[in-house]
Amino acid sequence: MLNKGYIEGFYGRLMSLQDRTLILNKLSELSMDFYIYGPKEDPFHRSSWSSIYPEDKAEDLQKFKEVGEKLGIKTYMALSPLISPKDNLKEGIKSIDKKIKQFKDIGFKYFAIFFDDVDFERSEILAKTHSDILNSVSDSINQDNQDSLIFCPTVYCNRFAKGELKDSSYLKALSKEVPETIPMLWTGKEVVSETINDVDILSLKQVIKNPIIIWDNYYANDYCPKKLFIGDYKGREFSVNNPRGIGINPTGLPITDSIILSRVEGSVTTGEILKKYGVPDCFEELMPYFNGPFDKVTALDDLEAVKGLIELSVPLCIDWKSNLQLEWAPYLWNFFIDLNFLLKYRRAEDQKVLEEWAAHRYSSPLLEVIFERNKNN
Repeated sequence: MLNKGYIEGFYGRLMSLQDRTLILNKLSELSMDFYIYGPKEDPFHRSSWSSIYPEDKAEDLQKFKEVGEKLGIKTYMALSPLISPKDNLKEGIKSIDKKIKQFKDIGFKYFAIFFDDVDFERSEILAKTHSDILNSVSDSINQDNQDSLIFCPTVYCNRFAKGELKDSSYLKALSKEVPETIPMLWTGKEVVSETINDVDILSLKQVIKNPIIIWDNYYANDYCPKKLFIGDYKGREFSVNNPRGIGINPTGLPITDSIILSRVEGSVTTGEILKKYGVPDCFEELMPYFNGPFDKVTALDDLEAVKGLIELSVPLCIDWKSNLQLEWAPYLWNFFIDLNFLLKYRRAEDQKVLEEWAAHRYSSPLLEVIFERNKNN
């Protein structure tokens, strides 16, 4: 059976215990399986990875683990050891051992090691360093639990292989050194993949035999912080047990992420979800602009259509009051401002006045591109 879960692995947001509890309850409600704790904004996870968690933060992590355990959710504690081949590996592994011991003392039984997004050459030498770390961690934890250790490689999508997967010196070295029983996280052809299917997994299996868990960035918006995607989950087609599982790495907005998990589960329609969360009916007409990262919308050349969307946006920005609206407000307002700019631009208003209006709302590099292009036309 395909496992499904949540990956707290995004940039830009660090959730609270209350936020994580909300997500854990949603995972349980949807009969999902796991939650991987690995936020980039937690300094003790990444930038200060070798430092032990202080007591107050360790207590929150313990409560998070206990809530997950009661709900039947596997809670993974992840660590990103930023160790390069030039560093002292023995000393690095000692720091990792201390960290894993703290995790075990808190009560964690499931662990993840992240090697993603590091600025090291993706070489055989780097793979050897990562393999030594994984083998050391594997030896130090309880192997009685299935999938007690998972990892994310530095080459975690086809693009990073810079060629055929089977020719990646990094992946080939991993396949020789890392036990095939340890599941590996993978994002597909790209960091954010439009489609992921059996063919992609089979291509990966030509070089590495480990079970694959998809790290799915379909709904992530840390790379495009003015956008929000809450449309249908699509472009993913797999056979039973291939891959081992799918983890959704979304936004860090807990109510929004609860909606996204419902989209992934797939049994509830868009209308039902919006109604359940009290979203005003007028949002359905704006939904095409909030669907998915690969969805296209028709260009807005009709001024009356632009005006209509502005009118629909006003009650969503101003009149609607809820905790979900607080999460969506920045994105709704950005859309509203973009529509007003488009309306003014299409009307060919005085450029000096338009530039002054836009200067308060957009970054200088973007303004230079827009208005320089306008001059050339």
